[in-house]
Amino acid sequence: MPLDTGAFVEGPRPEAEQIKRPRISLDTTVGIGAALGAARRSLGLSLDAISETTRVRVRHLEALEAGQIDQLPSRPFTVGYVRAYAKALGLDADAVASRFRTEHPSPDDFELRTPVGVRHEPKRSYNGLIVAVVGLAAVAVIGWNVVQHVTAAPTPKSVAVAPSHAAALAQANTAVGGPFNVQAPLPAPPEATAPAPYITPVAGTDTNAIAPAAAPASGASFTQQGHIYASIGAASPLIIQARKSISLEVRGPGGVVYFARELAAGEAYRVPALPNLTAEVSNPASAEFFDHGVSKGVFTAPQMPLKTDG
Repeated sequence: MPLDTGAFVEGPRPEAEQIKRPRISLDTTVGIGAALGAARRSLGLSLDAISETTRVRVRHLEALEAGQIDQLPSRPFTVGYVRAYAKALGLDADAVASRFRTEHPSPDDFELRTPVGVRHEPKRSYNGLIVAVVGLAAVAVIGWNVVQHVTAAPTPKSVAVAPSHAAALAQANTAVGGPFNVQAPLPAPPEATAPAPYITPVAGTDTNAIAPAAAPASGASFTQQGHIYASIGAASPLIIQARKSISLEVRGPGGVVYFARELAAGEAYRVPALPNLTAEVSNPASAEFFDHGVSKGVFTAPQMPLKTDG
């Protein structure tokens, strides 16, 4: 079976393949496909012979003779088949292809034409005008800013002088030697007096507890003013009470922590009966030490050893 490659050679074929046949014409009363079939039969040629000559498949030749254009490949291939069929029969390929396009028109056969009525005019350049406008706008903005800066010069403000300061100044001006005579320094005006410093409250301070204004004298008795914390086990007669909010940490040998807590004002901690304990407070002046219920004063250092009966 010959292969349909879609490429057609319209040049002269070898003498062995050329078919010598009389001149014929196509019937104009029938379609182009039927006319080609009638011309083929009048020459006594079979579809196989035409297929061998044109390299077009037999089923495509049958569809062409039957007018079944939808059974054929794309439009360019179909037109090529018609031209090859006409050349195999010794007909004018261009005329037969033109008749096929007339009987079976397609939008692909119409060529695009150049649009008429279009006039090409040279494009005007406005670059110079744009640059000039931008330059004028820049000059106008700069000039406006300069005028505003000059006209908006700050007006010197009059300084209000307190009566006492004004009197001292008048006395200095009337002194011998005129206002340039060196006199004693003038007192500061009332508005220049520094206000009282603001004291920032300490976070965690118990504002309801009232701490004594001064460190209590040694020998005062212990008075419970809040919760008393104690460790598990035997307790010693030592008590540490917070006069203000402090952080207290009690350690033993090897760095073992027995107590670590933030004590509010009035809260206390009863030291366990263990040897070699050390107490560390955040503010020594706010931690008061009691032994057997008697005050021994406040801590003298952030870290102090505790001597218990343990």
